Amino acid sequence: MPGLGDIDMTLDEYNARVKSIFAEQQSVAQETAKLALSGMANPTSPQFAQLMTKQWSLVQDWAKLNTELMVGIMTPK
Repeated sequence: MPGLGDIDMTLDEYNARVKSIFAEQQSVAQETAKLALSGMANPTSPQFAQLMTKQWSLVQDWAKLNTELMVGIMTPK
């Protein structure tokens, strides 16, 4: 995600990034639901594996973003 390395961010920028991550997670959830309904949401499905990899990447982006927010709050300016 662009800009995740920027520790100096405003709360509005943080919120925009979080909304973007959550929107992508919603898309992953919808695609996963489609796979589940078709019986293809299992570890042997390449599409399912790709979605789970994307989900894990989004979780990592979110965690990094939160860490950077906390570092920014706790670092004296």
